[in-house]
Amino acid sequence: MQIAICDECKEEATAIEESLKNYSHTKSLSFCISQFTNGRDLIYEIEDGRHFDIVFIQDNPDTGLNTAEIIRSLNYSGEIIFTADTNEHAVDGYEVNACGYIVKPICRARLFGAMDRASNKFTCDVFRFKHRSDIITLGLNDIMYVESRNSKCIIHSTDGDRHTLYTKLSNIEEELSDDRFLRCHQSYLVNMNHIAKANKYFELVSGEKILIRQRSLKEIKNRYYDYLETK
Repeated sequence: MQIAICDECKEEATAIEESLKNYSHTKSLSFCISQFTNGRDLIYEIEDGRHFDIVFIQDNPDTGLNTAEIIRSLNYSGEIIFTADTNEHAVDGYEVNACGYIVKPICRARLFGAMDRASNKFTCDVFRFKHRSDIITLGLNDIMYVESRNSKCIIHSTDGDRHTLYTKLSNIEEELSDDRFLRCHQSYLVNMNHIAKANKYFELVSGEKILIRQRSLKEIKNRYYDYLETK
């Protein structure tokens, strides 16, 4: 799950991040957390195609309601949680469909409650698998693509991690069973949310290039374009 924290105070942003890490351990969820010290940088990232499932926005004149309104205008459909020194403007959150408004200092119970509401729609939106003696949980949108190599599959996640499974790519495709994943090649299953360009191959937002089965190039690209229209 991709989470952004937009707060001009580095110490408070770090405190939120630490609480989120505690939450992730409690719920067995995998988080990739990015910090921003102003709303402008967060907006630029979303404009450039960066996906976040949840954003925490400090409600002040620089990174408050205006930032939330702008990212909504960019078709950001994830969850927004405001943090603020007072609850004076809490009702403004309804204007951008915020799912939480937490007054500082942020206590564990309030943050966990807001995260329960925000992450509720993602709890079934995960892929769990066993790696050695551990159970790994990845949000579906944290999976960039899956690569088949020899007798194993490698899951490439948005945080740069790679997870190796000794199974067939067709088995993972069946387990994921989600419209965002496209089998574009014998060796690749790609998450279409992370595609930046479609030519004779798919170029991801990370810059990586994913092969497309050339004899089905038109059909595969049309499936991608159809998916874009449904978003």
